[in-house]
Amino acid sequence: MSTDKNKPDKDKRPRGMRGLDEPYIRGDVLPSPVAIEMNSESAWDMWKEAHAAHEAKFADTAPMSVTTLPGDPNYAATEPASLGAEVGVGPGEAPPGAAKAKPPTVDDAMLEARKNNRVCPIPARWQELYQMLPDRKTHQPTPPLVGASWGATPSISKRMCLREHLEWAESKGTLDPVLAFLKRLPEGEWHHMGDG
Repeated sequence: MSTDKNKPDKDKRPRGMRGLDEPYIRGDVLPSPVAIEMNSESAWDMWKEAHAAHEAKFADTAPMSVTTLPGDPNYAATEPASLGAEVGVGPGEAPPGAAKAKPPTVDDAMLEARKNNRVCPIPARWQELYQMLPDRKTHQPTPPLVGASWGATPSISKRMCLREHLEWAESKGTLDPVLAFLKRLPEGEWHHMGDG
């Protein structure tokens, strides 16, 4: 077996002098970069030249011309928008082309029903809401949770049942009056999360 006498034996090199491609052994000194600052007057002069060459591509900032002030014949005078009086719009009517109010959705109703950490109306008021729903059948939609089922049902299930009623009202086209009913309910006639 021949050995190269010019190559030092890896194991005999002092700690910290091993190559970067060799595994780190506990206790080895980690290599650190050596920073050599090469700042000089000539480097700063080169930077100034490069910056001046870049800036030379752009014209100097000029002040705004006085001709663009109000009264410039190139621009029409600003006029206030009409309020619809000249197009024959009566009081309470939307002007032509105005967006019509979209009908409420179940999400709109649920926003009202969940305000202030609400769950559902109290049983008596919920029964009134249920009577507003058209085309009720024996088990559709699920009747409101009142009586013995009220205390045995968790709040989240009550909220889901109320959502079912709102979806029913939307599918039958009667969500508007149901939502109006919910908005008229005072806060004391709502069951809230955490209520007993």
